[in-house]
Amino acid sequence: MNVVFTILFAFAIGFFVKQRGLAILVYLALDAILFTFQTLSVLLYWMSDGDGRLAFGPAPTTFPVEYSESDTWGYGVVNLAIIAVGVGLVVLGTKVAARRAAKRHSVAVA
Repeated sequence: MNVVFTILFAFAIGFFVKQRGLAILVYLALDAILFTFQTLSVLLYWMSDGDGRLAFGPAPTTFPVEYSESDTWGYGVVNLAIIAVGVGLVVLGTKVAARRAAKRHSVAVA
């Protein structure tokens, strides 16, 4: 989910929101909502033992749930990398938009 959102919308947010700081804030706010939904979906899917494909090893059968701490850190690191790429795409979008605006302005003045 995060990857698809980042690929489809990060550059566009940077391109259409003129202020870089605001564009990054918009991206991070939308991604935070999506990240929460994604995390809950992965967790519930894992706990339900759905479809035989498991995200974090065998489905839990006892409470409290036993899990590997490395899985948690891995999930966080991968999502942090996705967010970093998204912020980079937002910044790239703002730079491209600024260049296009400057180019149009210089053509209009000349």
